[in-house]
Amino acid sequence: MNLKEIAKAAKVSPSTVSLVLNDKGGVSPRTREHVATLLCENGYNINYHKPEVQQKSIRFLKYSRHSHLVNGNAGFVSAIIDAVEKETRLLGYNLVMTVFGENNISEVFDLVRNQPLCGIILLATEMEEADYAYLHDIPVPIVVVDNYMDFHSFNCVDMNNTESTFAAVRHLAGLGHPRLGYLYNKMPSSNCRARRAAYEAALRSLGIPYDPALVYPMHPTLSGSYEDTLNMLRQGVSFPSALVATNDSIAIGAVKAFKESGIRVPGDVSVIGFDDIPFSAIADPPLTTMKVSCKDIGMWAVRLLCDRIDYPDSPVAKIQIGAQLIVRESTGPYRKNTTDE
Repeated sequence: MNLKEIAKAAKVSPSTVSLVLNDKGGVSPRTREHVATLLCENGYNINYHKPEVQQKSIRFLKYSRHSHLVNGNAGFVSAIIDAVEKETRLLGYNLVMTVFGENNISEVFDLVRNQPLCGIILLATEMEEADYAYLHDIPVPIVVVDNYMDFHSFNCVDMNNTESTFAAVRHLAGLGHPRLGYLYNKMPSSNCRARRAAYEAALRSLGIPYDPALVYPMHPTLSGSYEDTLNMLRQGVSFPSALVATNDSIAIGAVKAFKESGIRVPGDVSVIGFDDIPFSAIADPPLTTMKVSCKDIGMWAVRLLCDRIDYPDSPVAKIQIGAQLIVRESTGPYRKNTTDE
């Protein structure tokens, strides 16, 4: 798309697109994120060498490797950004948004090393360990969001994947399901890998045998998991009576495929998701899920960053935000006439 088409698609004026393209002010963080994503997807390079940085500025860096998680998990990332924006404003900071990917990661980190910033919040959902080297030698405090970065000394705010996954497994086991499968992201982030490890550990702690054949690789979007589930059903795959999904998008896509194939949810298969994206409550049936507080993730990221700004010699801190089990209609008691028979 050209710039006018991008403006139309984003429902903004061409001048707003120009401001984002040239990394200038006057655009809200949420609008900047949306327009920048469209620009990057259509081959435009944002002119990060012309920043408008004011005193007491915090830069929010949104990294996208393949975008399926940061853009495909509707509402999750935007809710974190909204919370960050609100908290920075309350604390008197100016928030500057930058969206970038693999093709310009080096350019962006070179940029922030040479800016008069107070600190950086990095959304690192899709970052892999090979990318972590870019975080070294940043001259200002940095807080990583949505990636715990195990074994690396970076300040982080993430959800508590282990306890949250245990709660999901306990819920299904408490409903009497003897075998629990796992719908796994075939393009996993660090959070996805942590949840899968927690799923295995939870089964063993509850005395339920772990069977690797019950781990089903899925594309991490609603449409992708829908197609993957349909293909498995056509190939004769028989799913167990209960499934834990890495995220809500995967869960909702799988449920849609089950229903179209005559498999009742939860009558034949119970499904629980993770994240509680807005669509989960109005899915058919409404999805049982682990609710992650994006508001708290964003708020604590800003508070931790401000603490590092005020006390730069403080030791590294990693904060884990717990999740809440939200029981809806996609899970139910085990029945002997389920697919487990």
